Amino acid sequence: MSGGIGDVSSNAKGSGARYNSGKVAYELLPLRLLLDWLGKIGMSGEPDSHAYEVLLHIARWQASDDSGLDDAIAATVGAGGFEAFADAARVFEYGKHKYAAWNWAKGMPWSVPLGCIVRHALALLRGEQTDPESGVSHLGHIQCNLIMLKLYAETYPEGDDRPKGWLG
Repeated sequence: MSGGIGDVSSNAKGSGARYNSGKVAYELLPLRLLLDWLGKIGMSGEPDSHAYEVLLHIARWQASDDSGLDDAIAATVGAGGFEAFADAARVFEYGKHKYAAWNWAKGMPWSVPLGCIVRHALALLRGEQTDPESGVSHLGHIQCNLIMLKLYAETYPEGDDRPKGWLG
């Protein structure tokens, strides 16, 4: 299980805080293998095809294919239209109260939002639409974390902790 990271009271680059204590560290799995496994066992009920598509693109991104990030963002727009951006804003607002406004923009290891994306996508695949903690859609949480990663690629490249070369 992952613990908390960062420091809400610091303004240092890379000190963005997240409290992931008690949450499964999916960011440590090679996502390509997770997707293969999900495909083999199938999902009960009607899986959210957009969530699966996001996971496919984010697995490509984890293996250092940076185009996967833009494709994952596009998949969230396809799933929820531009309303998904409103839900992403609601997630950032929730985070403002849980951590601090713009805390996330300081940067953090890229694996942190990656793990969050996977947890929320798996919840969608289980048929759960709304995050029980925040009351905001899982799709909004996915898009919020994709936005974080997109910004980090431009402003915090030193946070890129993806495995280099051996997941592809």
